Amino acid sequence: MRKMLVDVMRSLEVLDIGSFLLDLPGTNESLLPLEQATLSDWQNAIQACAAQHQISHIISFRGGALAVSAMQDSRHWIFSPVKGAQILRTMMRAKVAADKESGRNTSLADLYAQAAAGPLELAGNIIGPELFAQLNTAEIPDMRNQRIVRLETDNKPGDVSIDGPALWLRAEPDDNPAMSSAIAGDIAAWAVS
Repeated sequence: MRKMLVDVMRSLEVLDIGSFLLDLPGTNESLLPLEQATLSDWQNAIQACAAQHQISHIISFRGGALAVSAMQDSRHWIFSPVKGAQILRTMMRAKVAADKESGRNTSLADLYAQAAAGPLELAGNIIGPELFAQLNTAEIPDMRNQRIVRLETDNKPGDVSIDGPALWLRAEPDDNPAMSSAIAGDIAAWAVS
């Protein structure tokens, strides 16, 4: 996904639209360990960044929409939004499958119990109990000024569909230049509308 985001940003630059991808608390170069980060931390960081840079257009992908729910005054372009519980279930199913291949018998109930008691490693990320609990109840926000974009294969309601694969479900990193270009084109049209 990060590769796709960078490709979209480069395409936007060619279209004379500036953008930046911020690191949230607990991610990438952050000094805060991920197991200490919360969804509230992410929401506060995005709001502070938007205020500092006077940003009025927010682009969110997948679970990123969960971190902008309090920003009702901004314009929102949201790609394939998903509930926090769905993100967690996908990561937990992957862990159950990986554990099974390693000869360990883990259930979703086991993982929920572990997450309530302490940090839990899912998909290479160590998620603390507070972030897990917040994500588990996080709903897709309904923003006043939003554009919902979905993949053509997605049957959920949206404002526009884009052809391409669900790169976030790939076991190995991949990209799709045509999809990245289509996303950038839709963002550019939306940004000036």
